Amino acid sequence: MAQNNTKHLLAFLDETVDYFLSRAEGVDKDIYFADRDKRNILDKSINDIILCLIDIAEECLKKNKRNIPDTYRDTILACHEFIGDIVLKIAPLVKHRNETIHQYLKINWQNIVMVKSKMDAVREFAEKTRKLLAG
Repeated sequence: MAQNNTKHLLAFLDETVDYFLSRAEGVDKDIYFADRDKRNILDKSINDIILCLIDIAEECLKKNKRNIPDTYRDTILACHEFIGDIVLKIAPLVKHRNETIHQYLKINWQNIVMVKSKMDAVREFAEKTRKLLAG
């Protein structure tokens, strides 16, 4: 069951990253603030991506018979032993998720830009996890 759940999570992550990037294309700060629909799509996508990363990290820890830490950030960092330094690039995204989901509008655009710049790291995390959990 865990293997199937992990495949589902990784597929969802791939899909959501692609969706986020396509919806963020051409959006600048002015459009983000002016267009509530675009803003909601981008904010929700960030939330989905980061929560999915956390769920994948939890699956990684369960597979390796490790306890799941109390915080999202620590959960991702706890995978360092299995996935490597990529977790150091992924863990700070939790802060951006928390700020975005709590709708601190003035800094949300900065979070969009930051998370968008980390999509290569998100994809690398997914690929390393995919290999680890397949074995």
